[in-house]
Formats: sequence, C-alpha cells, structure tokens
Amino acid sequence: MIEKTLSTGRKVKIKELSIDEMDECKDTQKISLKDGATLLLDTNKARTKWIRKGLVGGDFKNFKMNGNNCPTDKVLRQLTNAEMDEMLSVIQEAQALGEEKPSNI
Repeated sequence: MIEKTLSTGRKVKIKELSIDEMDECKDTQKISLKDGATLLLDTNKARTKWIRKGLVGGDFKNFKMNGNNCPTDKVLRQLTNAEMDEMLSVIQEAQALGEEKPSNI
C-alpha cells in the first residue's frame, strides 16, 4: 500500500492493482475517430473505475468499502473534481510495470 498526500492536503492510501484490474480500467475509456477528429469517450467512467479499484483509505469521513471491495459513493462524493483528477494520476503512477517502482512514489 502506498500513502500519498494530494495537493489539497488530503492523505490517500493506494493499493497495487493486479494486471487484470489495470486492464479493466484501461479498457473502460474508448477512442473514436469521426470525420477526421479523435474523440475520447467514457473518460469520467474510466476515472471513477481507477479510483474505485485503487483507493483503499485516507482522510475521509466514515471510509467504507462496498460489497465489491471498492470505496462507496459516500466516500467518492467527498472528493472534488480536481482531487479526482489528481487521484487518477496518483493511482496510475503507483502501478509501475516492467521496472522497480521509484522510491519517491
């Protein structure tokens, strides 16, 4: 488990995801090409999935996991949009593949 402090000062605990869990999160977001434009689809859904899979604790009121071993909606509603965006990056950075994890994460 990795402990990290967000730029807002909120401390969060992140777990190391399995390869299958990471694949599931990565496969949520879709890319579509339409009339020469590239569209990213389901970005919010993907962000929420990464957070539900990776967040296991931190500075939250009544932190609880649901039946799927993921944080409840009440936990996620405590995060601002900026914190959710930052959480996505923090969780993804903690999932190093192919090399040792940097000690500063």
